[in-house]
This record gives sequence, C-alpha cells and structure tokens, in this order.
Amino acid sequence: MKSTGKKFITTNSDYQQICQEEQKIYHHFLELVLTESIAQIIDRFRILFIQCSPYQISEISTALKKIIQLPESEAKFNYILNRCCYILINHQQLPQDKKNALKQLMNLFEQAIDKSESYYYGSGETKKMLELVNCFTHSQEYLSLKRMVEVINISSANNTNDPLNQPLKILNSHYPYLYKYLLMSPNSSKEHQQAIRKMQVEKQQKYEIDLSHYVSHQARLQLSQVKKSTSAKNPTLLSNDELLLSIKQFVGKVEGNETYRDYAKRFLAYTTVPQSYHLFKDSFYEYLSTSFDVESHRIQVKFKNKLYHYLQNIMSDSDEQLLNESLMMKTCNQLLSFLIVHSPKQPQHFFFINLIGNLGPVITTGLLLKILLVCQQVRPNLEKRFAFLFKHYEFSTQNKVQWLVKVLENMQIALSTNFGRIDLSFFLSR
Repeated sequence: MKSTGKKFITTNSDYQQICQEEQKIYHHFLELVLTESIAQIIDRFRILFIQCSPYQISEISTALKKIIQLPESEAKFNYILNRCCYILINHQQLPQDKKNALKQLMNLFEQAIDKSESYYYGSGETKKMLELVNCFTHSQEYLSLKRMVEVINISSANNTNDPLNQPLKILNSHYPYLYKYLLMSPNSSKEHQQAIRKMQVEKQQKYEIDLSHYVSHQARLQLSQVKKSTSAKNPTLLSNDELLLSIKQFVGKVEGNETYRDYAKRFLAYTTVPQSYHLFKDSFYEYLSTSFDVESHRIQVKFKNKLYHYLQNIMSDSDEQLLNESLMMKTCNQLLSFLIVHSPKQPQHFFFINLIGNLGPVITTGLLLKILLVCQQVRPNLEKRFAFLFKHYEFSTQNKVQWLVKVLENMQIALSTNFGRIDLSFFLSR
C-alpha cells in the first residue's frame, strides 16, 4: 500500500510532540508582543502563516510545517492562527492599538484571499498554507474576529445617515451581554476569552455610566434644573419616551404594588415550603401569567393557555417529586427555549415574534426577566438564545428586524437595572 505521506497522531508521544510544537509558536508570539511593534508582528504573520517564506527563526517555521502535515491540520491551524491573533490583540494596552492590530490582521487575510491565484503554482507547502488560510477565512473563528471589528469600530455604526438600512451585525457593540456567544466559540483560546471578557466588562460599565448620566439629565430637565440646550446622549437605540417607559417598567412598581424584583422575592419565599413539582408548576404559571394581563381578552386566553399547557408537560414524569434546585433550573431553561428560540438548528421563533407583536417588547422582556429573577443560573442560556437570533438576522437590515432590536435594547436595560451596578430608582421617586 502506498503511503500518503500524512502523519497521524497514533501514540501519546506523537500527541505530546505536536503539543510541544504548538506551544513553541505561542511562546514565540508572546515574546514578540513584548518587543516588537504591531507592524513588525503583522509582517511576521505574513511570512510565517501565508507566504511560507524562510522565517527568521527556523525552529518556529519547522514547528508549523509539522502541524500542517497532520490530517486534522485545518482544525488545528484555525485554532493556532486564531490564538496567535488574540495574543497580538489582547496584549495591546491602548484601545487604539487594539483597533489598529485587528485592522491590520483583517487586511492581511483579505490580501491573502485576493492573491490566492498567484500562489497556485508555488511550492506544495505554500499552496497548502494558502488553502488553510482560505479555510480559516470561512471559519467560525474568523467570523468572530469580524464581529470583533464591529465591536471595536463602534464609530462605523454611527457614521451613517441611514442606520436602519444598515445590517444588524453593525450593532454588535451595543450588546455586551451577547459578547460571549457572538465573539467566542467553544474552541476559543485563553487569550481570546480574556480579551472578550475584558471588553465586555468595559463596555457594560460604560453603558451603565452613560445610561445613568442620561436619565439624571432627563430628571433635571423635567425639573427645569438644566437648560434645554444642554444635552446628554441617549446610549440606547430607543427613543427618549421608549427608554423612560422601559426604566419605569423594570425599576418601578408593575405587579400590583411591587417591582419585578419584589414580586420574584415573594414567589421564591413561597417555593421554600416543601411542595411537589406539580404544585410548583401551577404556582409558577400564576407568577408568570400576570404578564399576559392585557386589554385584549382573546390575547390573554391565547398565551395563557399555551404557557399553562407547556408548563404542565415539562418533565411530567417528575410531577410527584419534591421541588429542588435542579428541577427549577431545568424548568426555566426549557421555558426560555419555548419562549425565545430552541437552537440554531431549530431556529423557528414564531411564538416569540407573536409575543412581541401582541404584548410589545417591554412586556415580553418583563416576562423573561421574571424567569431570570427566580433562577439567575439560567441567564447564560437566555443570552445564548438571543445570540442565536442575532446571528440568524445579522445580515438583515435593521428596519426589517426592529422587533428584535427593541427587545435586545429592553433586555439590556432590564439586565443592567436588575443585575448591574446601576441604580435608577431616583428617577421614579421624583
């Protein structure tokens, strides 16, 4: 049998050797970010990863050549190249340097695609490397890098006279609570995760500060304590009236004489009494169904019936068990799938669109907030489902998905006012 020339990882020693070669590349770039400029490192990227030209340090180019000979070279190459990109980005201290590094990296990959034909008659290694780079530019890792461009280049979303005709994807930067699922993949490197988490914290803090300043300004304006000519920028994509309505909903008293948070605390106190899972589902239905108390009786009945029957069917074989934390979490997770969207593979979300169309984005968001307030552990699941929808519509123009934009904006306010460090209760106590 003729040998294919490909090296398969068949033993533990083979695996360890490949890991060692991989670590050599990471350590090399970790040293470079401490000693060389962005432009110099980008040039090294070009020589090592794209041109396959003689590299200054032969040990590094040899390590990469061993890796690209593997049968699973595409997945391994994507991971290595992505991690090296984030080593460069994450070690830039200034925002402008991060922006510059990312811009130059993206230009490098775009140039590689444009020049692909010129390498067709090159050496086998050069063609192989270019094939891998082309595969990388169609990978989830590269798509995450492109989304990060939108997050860092937030000015690109603002420098247009007609934002509603721009694609939804340019709004990446508006929603820090989605960063983990928009900008990371399950295989994201440590450097990648650190970069995103840091950016998420910074963006969320800025959002909360800007929101607090804006609401404070509106309060003073209503009391005529500031001149109308002075202004504070609205950090949301909602109108002033929509924003103030949202704050009153998620901070003020809406459930009788209680806030959402007070109502949830009272419900949680009730669940501490030993009870069967079936009885819990009945009381959970009562807790949630007040969100459907709208003027239209037909709408009330329609959504209340669907919610009731869905809850009754969740894990019905556990109905006689005593309620516990695991049952509570599984119930809330399944409810989020039912109310929003199940998964990217099953992206049907007609029920969610129906909810928004009949209840409006504020009340719909309030329903989801109720679930989070009784089981905060399911928040990542909620964020993941919103990210599914964002990815599903990211190339649609904003004017076609205003229902989604409104809910994303209201969710950001609901999360910030109920789980963040911002306190806007002063606005309601005037």
